[in-house]
Amino acid sequence: MPAATCPCCTIAIFVEAPADWLSCPKCAHRWRTNGATAEPGYYQGLISRNDTSAPWFARKLAERTEALQLLISPKAGRVLEIGCAEGLLGAHLKAKRDICYDGIELSRDAAVAANRLDHVFKVPAAEVSAPAYDLIASFHVLEHITDVAAEIRSWLRLLGSEGRVLIEVPNRAGHPLLVQDANREHLHQFCIASLACLLERCGLDIDQITRGHRESPVYPDSLRVIARLNATPAKRRERLLASFAERLSDPFAIYGIGGDFENYILPLLDDLPVVALLDSAPEKQGRKIAGRRIEAYAESTHGGIPLLISSIRFGVDIRLHLQGLGIEEHLIVGLEEIYDPS
Repeated sequence: MPAATCPCCTIAIFVEAPADWLSCPKCAHRWRTNGATAEPGYYQGLISRNDTSAPWFARKLAERTEALQLLISPKAGRVLEIGCAEGLLGAHLKAKRDICYDGIELSRDAAVAANRLDHVFKVPAAEVSAPAYDLIASFHVLEHITDVAAEIRSWLRLLGSEGRVLIEVPNRAGHPLLVQDANREHLHQFCIASLACLLERCGLDIDQITRGHRESPVYPDSLRVIARLNATPAKRRERLLASFAERLSDPFAIYGIGGDFENYILPLLDDLPVVALLDSAPEKQGRKIAGRRIEAYAESTHGGIPLLISSIRFGVDIRLHLQGLGIEEHLIVGLEEIYDPS
């Protein structure tokens, strides 16, 4: 029996007989063995792919514009849309935000998009040379691509180190009443599991994955993923230390030396400007952790120093206790403000 490899999780499956669709028993991905877009040069001759006068098109455009705006921070000035069609989404976004918006479009719609966007590349992403982008968006493109992993990696080489990607594809057949997607251009039927497997294998960390996004009346159920480049352990540590520095720029003391301290602060202790470890429990006072002695709070020694409450479970009680000692509120920082600043 010949073997085939799942495009998403790479498991080998055995094919007993020729079939239009193959299905992965591990991640549940489904993919075609042949299709229209597998033919070289298929898209280059196409034009006017969207009915821009349809009422559902306007609703889709407004929803996507809002979704992308949420991902554009003051620092995110460069956006690339894979498969930008006639460039209307980018034009709407440029009217609202001061950004550079480029597109990739292989069809003849690229000529129209070129009048609306900053630049339109008429070649696949693998052939694009450009400065790094802060946001890369792709709506209903990936299901048309034969080698989805290679395609995503070609996008990621254009993504800045702090950038994010938004990818939308049909959820399975794209309609809850359809068992199969009969569109010959669609080579893949993704589900949440298979899309997550694919993106993580390509080096992305998923921030969010949702379903139910409307592309058209026949594709009302789409998956949408927001992801970023997988951070190395060193990069994660750097970001965490930056979060501490944002709330505690001056030397500070840590109050409450328990399990949360050991889990969330102790591994970083040598890189933090900590001047004292404090706890109200007499049985803890005098003990040493990482060469530092745990003390009781003393106004004469610790007054005026910012205090980090190193407990999530007892944070409210500790804050009330510290306020009862006369410590001003602006000197008290909760651990949740470091780990969940939003």
